[in-house]
Amino acid sequence: MLARHVFKHCGKNVKIFHGVEISYGYNLTVEDNCTIHKYVLLDDRGEIIIHEGSSISDYANVYSHAHDLNDGMIVSNQKTEIGPKARVTYHATVLSGVRVGEHGMVGSMGVASKDVAPFHIVGGIPAKPIKVKSIAPEELLQKGLEKP
Repeated sequence: MLARHVFKHCGKNVKIFHGVEISYGYNLTVEDNCTIHKYVLLDDRGEIIIHEGSSISDYANVYSHAHDLNDGMIVSNQKTEIGPKARVTYHATVLSGVRVGEHGMVGSMGVASKDVAPFHIVGGIPAKPIKVKSIAPEELLQKGLEKP
């Protein structure tokens, strides 16, 4: 696979479907057992790490750079991470510098502008916590939703 020669790191059993767009490649780490579905945009201008067992669904966007609101010529590069066994679902967007925690999920069409807590499902624009997954550790289930 060409990815092993271009990416910063490409793990084993990685599935990348057609139409995926990657800005550079050399700032992209994809760990073992990850799936990147059709027409995903991975903007690795800063750095993107997709941790083990994660999935990014069709038409999702993951960014690692942002433009200054006052002066669009000023660009900041940040590390964006998709945590272990996390999911970025259909048409969702993860903005620069955001970390989707372990088993976290960004719902369809959601825009994650802040970190997603482990085992949390977020959705909307901007994405807000909707639910804690039932597979979460008991202390997380007892605690309930983390407030942004």
